[in-house]
Amino acid sequence: MTISVMILLVLMCQIWFLSYFYPKQVIRRIDYVLTHCPESEYPKLYPISVDRINTIKLVFKYLNHFFALIGIFLLSYFLFIVPDYREHLNILDDLPLLYGMSQFIPLFILEVLGFKHLKLMRQQNTQTSRKADLQPRRLFDFIHPIHLLLAVFTYIGFVLFELFISNFSINLDVGIKIGTITLVNIMFIVLGMANLYGKRRDPYIENVERNKQTKFVLQSLLFTSIFVSIYLMLHSWVNINELNYLEVLINSLYFQVLALFSIGALLGRFKIEEMNFDAYKVSKST
Repeated sequence: MTISVMILLVLMCQIWFLSYFYPKQVIRRIDYVLTHCPESEYPKLYPISVDRINTIKLVFKYLNHFFALIGIFLLSYFLFIVPDYREHLNILDDLPLLYGMSQFIPLFILEVLGFKHLKLMRQQNTQTSRKADLQPRRLFDFIHPIHLLLAVFTYIGFVLFELFISNFSINLDVGIKIGTITLVNIMFIVLGMANLYGKRRDPYIENVERNKQTKFVLQSLLFTSIFVSIYLMLHSWVNINELNYLEVLINSLYFQVLALFSIGALLGRFKIEEMNFDAYKVSKST
């Protein structure tokens, strides 16, 4: 398989996975809840109207279609219009990265709306009694210490690698890379602690389900930290050796792997058909 065919296949996979396959699975989950958990029987699930939920779903769907069309256009441009794409590798190498960031915009919007949805659920929660989890939520009950050490060592390895290839002189480029990955890891720590020790975001969720979600979030943050460090090391190595064609592959695979172990893992681990929605039903007292 030539490098040209490999680049084409990887970019096509990026378009298909991030702007079609995963969004389609998300929409299927929303449709499943709307069909099997109607507002009349599960009113606690609906702090906003069903019409508004359907509008959000359609906007999410068409935004993904829009980004899929942009990807197909860009791919077609470099395939059929540009005489030799290798002459434009200085542009093409960063294109999957910029395009991948755009592909995550619909998911980011949906995530923000999801937080607002949960906030409305908490505001509309009229329960006077609260279920407390008496068992302390300890970090190593949710993640393995070895996995945490691996993330720390990967981060340290990245810093040492960047210093090594720059002859242990911190220039602007090295400073930005180390500073960025450090800030990202600090953000991951804050998010992890908020999920572990913060308030219950869903007022109706059972402790067992909440623990499953916390474990998933912490594991996802750990993996992402490890993967980002490895990606940046590969990125630096490719730039040093001026292997622009490999940078195209690495940048595209970066977002595909992130999607696989975030939204893909979420969809696989929390199958909508197996989730229990009884807590959102009409209260017996009502």
